[in-house]
Amino acid sequence: MSYTKEQLMLAFSYMSYYGITHTGTAQENAELILKKMNEALKKWKPFQEDDWEVVWGPAVYTMPYTIFNDAMMYVVQKKGSEGEYVIAIRGTNPVSISDWLFNDFMVRKMKTWSYASVEGRKLKISKSTSYGLETLQKLKPKSGIPGEGKTILQFLNEKVGSEGKAEICVTGHSKGGALSSTMALWLKDIQGVKLSEHIDISTIPFAGPSAGNADFADYFDECLGEQCTRIANSLDIVTYAWNTQSLKKLKSLYSYELPPVLPSPFQRALISGMIAETKGKKYKQIKAETPPLEGHFNPLLFEYLVQAAYQHVVGYPELMNMEDDIPLTDIFEDAIAGLL
Repeated sequence: MSYTKEQLMLAFSYMSYYGITHTGTAQENAELILKKMNEALKKWKPFQEDDWEVVWGPAVYTMPYTIFNDAMMYVVQKKGSEGEYVIAIRGTNPVSISDWLFNDFMVRKMKTWSYASVEGRKLKISKSTSYGLETLQKLKPKSGIPGEGKTILQFLNEKVGSEGKAEICVTGHSKGGALSSTMALWLKDIQGVKLSEHIDISTIPFAGPSAGNADFADYFDECLGEQCTRIANSLDIVTYAWNTQSLKKLKSLYSYELPPVLPSPFQRALISGMIAETKGKKYKQIKAETPPLEGHFNPLLFEYLVQAAYQHVVGYPELMNMEDDIPLTDIFEDAIAGLL
């Protein structure tokens, strides 16, 4: 079977979830995750057509005084093609409370996009996206891990050089969807100053919430719109965040299905809280006019959040004809064993 670039990026995005339940040091986590990824690069069907290797990372970050790692990123290179790289960024760790609190829900406060300025516009991203990007920019693989001791920018400059040519696709799922497009824009903005201007940068984000306001989204579309393929499931609640108007749709998103699935009073209150938090912030999706994939409602899942989790996790391999190509139970371990 021949896989499209979008299918391949989905596989790389999901592979980043290895290690979400690992505890221990960043060194131990990285070693365990690297072993899993090296096995996946040999066994997963999408990777058997081309030969890929991990050349940077996995770089792992765990917030102080917490148990589970909150951020992970890695880079693979296509063998026999010196200048073809994929940067994959993990989404929210579902078992990490700190990841939810700091990397997802800090949306009431916004920070200025400091890598470019456009007259008459106020480019702003959520505090969570800003925090997440800064974390990724500082990550360095540990001893014995590919790219050890180098940030992603240092690695790219060493591999490509100031005048070198390369193709880099940045991808990720969920929080990783918002961060992958944002990182791609950061790399685009620093080209010619801190990074070779001859690098072709593209991004394929999956299932991501909006990273910033309308001015930021419009600026992104102008800079990277033609190099971005944003993929969303129409039944995935995450993709409706954080625009105030689209968040209102979450209360009735599954009400038109059979049987109808409605949020509980507590869940409705949470949605109302998110609407209040984002009011006036003018959040907007990048490539907002891109039609989503038409989701497949699962009539066996009667609870709102269970249906939502299914759409967010299982929905993408299902809609992209990759149910048999991405081993979800192996990736997410006991975190979604009950769901499947």
